[in-house]
Amino acid sequence: MDLDERLRATYAERLGEVDLPTGDVAAARREGTRLRIRRRLGVGVAAAVVVAVAVGGVLVGTGRVPVGPADETGHWRELPAPPLSPRANAAMVWTGHEVLVIGGEKHPCPPNADCGATDRGLRDAAAYDPATNTWAPIAPAPVPVGPGDRLLAAGGIVVLRHWQQDGSAWFTYEPPPLNRWTRIPDVPRAIGDLPSALGSRVFATAGRRVVVYDVERGDWSTLPADRRSPRLAARRVTATPYGPVVTGIDSTQPNDGRSPSVVLADVFDGKTWRRLPATGQLDNLWTWNGSRMVDADPTVVDGGETDPFPHVYPAGGLLDPATGKWSPLPQALSVDSGEGWGVNAPGRRWFATYGQVYDSQTGSVVRLAQPDGAADQGSAAAWTDDALVVFGGATFGGTTELSNRAWAWTPDPPTP
Repeated sequence: MDLDERLRATYAERLGEVDLPTGDVAAARREGTRLRIRRRLGVGVAAAVVVAVAVGGVLVGTGRVPVGPADETGHWRELPAPPLSPRANAAMVWTGHEVLVIGGEKHPCPPNADCGATDRGLRDAAAYDPATNTWAPIAPAPVPVGPGDRLLAAGGIVVLRHWQQDGSAWFTYEPPPLNRWTRIPDVPRAIGDLPSALGSRVFATAGRRVVVYDVERGDWSTLPADRRSPRLAARRVTATPYGPVVTGIDSTQPNDGRSPSVVLADVFDGKTWRRLPATGQLDNLWTWNGSRMVDADPTVVDGGETDPFPHVYPAGGLLDPATGKWSPLPQALSVDSGEGWGVNAPGRRWFATYGQVYDSQTGSVVRLAQPDGAADQGSAAAWTDDALVVFGGATFGGTTELSNRAWAWTPDPPTP
């Protein structure tokens, strides 16, 4: 597979839910190739994308720098040793009080390797409390947790969507004193793999509908059908205070390489669906930051010799569901300047992406240095209210070295 094909496949995997059977990764990749896009990347970043491991919401690259301030705008500190063995590609989530680390792999797939299957994943788990700077083991997950599984927090309860060959299994975890996992019954068929939560409710696509699971009541409900035209494909849902927003692309537009499929958005106000003005971006991985939807992917799509697009299109952007206004990411957030540690983690305010930290409230962008001794790839990461916590990972060389070290990066306060 050449560089262009790898970049296309990477973009296809980032699209999220396409209208294909759950778990059909090969079909999703074929769909991505059919989109006939080519990303314009800096040479170093393009190489990092090709050799990076991009699974479970974690994209990690290379480049090592000593521990210290990242351009004098933030600093790392190593956390106490977690009660977990070395591993890569664990799942992490911030509950509002603790960071949970669950599962991971002992035998991650090396870069440039075509791994048909790796190990099934681990089940053990631990919680980090920033207030006391301590770790504690928690109840192991009921299933092995690895790449492709999703964690999110809703109303203080953690929801696990576990991928399996015949669909997905969903579980809740209630923290101590209960410290227990419970399987969620009656999961709707054809449910998507990128859920989104707000308050105590978890939203997910299920075929052409949106379903809602209330963790407090323990029941599912289904929203009215979205009958806006044209119908959306490659759909995913983002929970916002203005109602769930379903984003996707025009299902009737031919993917002939002549024009890009920009992201469209429909919002449900509790009674009806309405379509927002078309965005100017091509990616579809959103996070609600408290005031806007953010897709912090700084890459761009350039038709070039492959696709005669009229101009360059950004992959990411900002969307206000209240007004429908879309805007591009700040110019400072660029793959050309992403020379830091390539840990990828969306947060509420801050986003770690392509070796940078983006403050979605102020628009500032700083380089994210890699701590000396941290693993190169496969590190799990999650934002607390004010810090980025990173755990584990792998460094590939003559042998694979796994890590169970943990770090926290804190942005420095602004200069008066």
